[in-house]
Formats: sequence, C-alpha cells, structure tokens
Amino acid sequence: MHVSSAGRVLTAALLVIVACATSAIVSSLLIRGADAYADGHRRVTAQVVRVLRTPVVGARSAPLPAAVVEAVWTGRDGRPHTGRTVAASGHQAGDRLALWVGAGEELTPGPSPTAMVVLVALLAGLTVSGGLWTAGHLVRTGRRVWTARRAMAGWEGEWRTITARGR
Repeated sequence: MHVSSAGRVLTAALLVIVACATSAIVSSLLIRGADAYADGHRRVTAQVVRVLRTPVVGARSAPLPAAVVEAVWTGRDGRPHTGRTVAASGHQAGDRLALWVGAGEELTPGPSPTAMVVLVALLAGLTVSGGLWTAGHLVRTGRRVWTARRAMAGWEGEWRTITARGR
C-alpha cells in the first residue's frame, strides 16, 4: 500500500502539533518548578574564603573555566555558614559571590536556567513526535507483513487445491 502525499502532509502536520503540545506542557512544568524553587531556597551573597582547585572542566552550570571555592555567608539564624561550590575561576579570596542555599543553609545548584528549560522542552517535543512516528512506522510495517503472510497462506492453499486436482 502506497502512502499518498496528502497522507504524508497530514502525518507531518500531526507530528508537528504533537511536538509543539509536548514542548508547551514540558516547558510549563519546568517553569512552574523553577518559580517554586524560591519557596524552599534563597539567594545569598557569600564571600570567597579561599580557592581550592582550579580549573574544573564541565562542573555544574558555572562558566568555564571554573574553580572550586570555599565561601562563607550569614544564615537566617545570623550565624556564619560555609560551603564549597564551583564558580568562575577568576574569583579570589575576599570576592563576593551570589549563591543559592536550601532551608538547612546547605548550598544548592539554583533554579534551572532559561536556556536549559527551552532545550529540555524542545528535546521532549522532538522525542515524543519521533517516538510516535516510529510507532506508526512499525504499525504500518507490521500490517504489511501480516497482509503479505495472509496472502501467501491463501495462495499456498489455492496451489495445494489446484495440484491435488491435477493428479
């Protein structure tokens, strides 16, 4: 069975609609999560105490090159807290650094950046529409195989009937 060009256009249009809808849903969920991040976390200004290692490649979402620094900040309880994090390698002892901390004053990575939300949403849309196309392709192929096997079985039955009469 041959798929017409109108069928291909319709399939492509449906896959684009599915991809857009999936991307919209995923981005909505990710944005809601990023907005809710501030409920259990807060941004603090910390002071770099010392630079421990430099450079670190591919660590977290810090700009590269990056370094591991030890920083101190004042918690909600008024006491100083310290922690280690990855930051741009240009920092030196005494520099100020904006960080995110959780409810227990532990360092956290911060909310998802906008570029990450967009990338994940786009990839989710492409993945779902690609999976749907693949499933449709497998169904079409399976239907062709099933039809061919039924036709072959019918032809073999007719051939057996013809050859039995001819003896």
